[in-house]
Amino acid sequence: MEKYLVSSAPYLRRADHNHTTTRIMVDLLIGLSPVILYSIFKNVVFPLIKGTTDVLGALYPLLTLVVSPIYSLLLEALCLYIMKKKDIKSFKDLIEELKVGYGIFPGLFIVLISPPQIKFWILLLSITIGEVVGKMLFGGFGQNIFNPAIVGRAFMAFAFSSEVSSSYLNVYEQTLDAYAGATPLIQFSTLETITYENAVSNFGSLLDFFIGSVPGSLAETSALCCIIGYIYLSVRKVIDYKVPLIYVATVFLNTLFIGLVLGQGIWYPTFNILSGGLMFGAVYMATEPVTSPKTNLGRIMNAMMLGVLTVLFRLVGNLPEGVATSIITMNIFSLVINKYCIHMRVDGKLDKNEVPGLVIFLVIFMGLFLYNIISFL
Repeated sequence: MEKYLVSSAPYLRRADHNHTTTRIMVDLLIGLSPVILYSIFKNVVFPLIKGTTDVLGALYPLLTLVVSPIYSLLLEALCLYIMKKKDIKSFKDLIEELKVGYGIFPGLFIVLISPPQIKFWILLLSITIGEVVGKMLFGGFGQNIFNPAIVGRAFMAFAFSSEVSSSYLNVYEQTLDAYAGATPLIQFSTLETITYENAVSNFGSLLDFFIGSVPGSLAETSALCCIIGYIYLSVRKVIDYKVPLIYVATVFLNTLFIGLVLGQGIWYPTFNILSGGLMFGAVYMATEPVTSPKTNLGRIMNAMMLGVLTVLFRLVGNLPEGVATSIITMNIFSLVINKYCIHMRVDGKLDKNEVPGLVIFLVIFMGLFLYNIISFL
């Protein structure tokens, strides 16, 4: 019987200083910089420019953006000390452990995908759940089976749903009557009759969705900034460029057919890929190396399923948090996909005994794809 070595991601592509794990993490921070800078402009600088009287409220998102990764790092240090007390003899030992744990990222990602005015204690509690339950209880970086940021964000969404739904508007957006329906997707989910006017026009145009000047989570609203980050991370080979493309394309095609059933135009699928944090999730969350499948075929299968599940949860299940729910669902199946595609990782080709499994996957995928459409007939 053949045996294969399976180790934790991320993996180095070549033995040089440009592709160490640290370099990958630095590249990730650079790739995140467009959405972070835009989020500061949209939620902090722009309200101050508009002359808001609630200066502290305008500065609040910046405070959470600074504190969250620091809190996440300190929390990881505490967990490491408790878990590895025998091995950590000095502060230097603790620092060395923290260097390979990248403890800032759970907190950073959670705040980026959270409402800009979420209460501070809810944010910190969600980071605690994401860091401790989603990461450290599994053994730390590289051992977790769920994306820690999505674990924390899912906890926030389900435990404090009313607080979350009322915290999406920054202090300037709170003064606009047109934004009474909070985020576009929350308003969209309540519509009995869907038209371009009542789904999009209250928030401007689809160009506003593309730029990101609509209500939403702190750093998820700008598709343009996500695309800039996507290009950088793809060129640097930090992410597999195919995953976001396949994910977004699947959502677009599925909602295009749903739109045809509903008698809607091309705006309908365009609205769906530009709203609800889909672009952010596709670029920064679905490509996370630890919890994603390890083979080329596995990542393609994962991206396709993410697309149909997002449509299923968002439109059929009427769950605005469709992106996060689909990613955490597919985290469960990553182990199965990895085991199924193990020959692809070693031999570069699919074993003949694995072909029936691929057929089953395609049947499930097409079944969900068609079910999403049929649900609107």
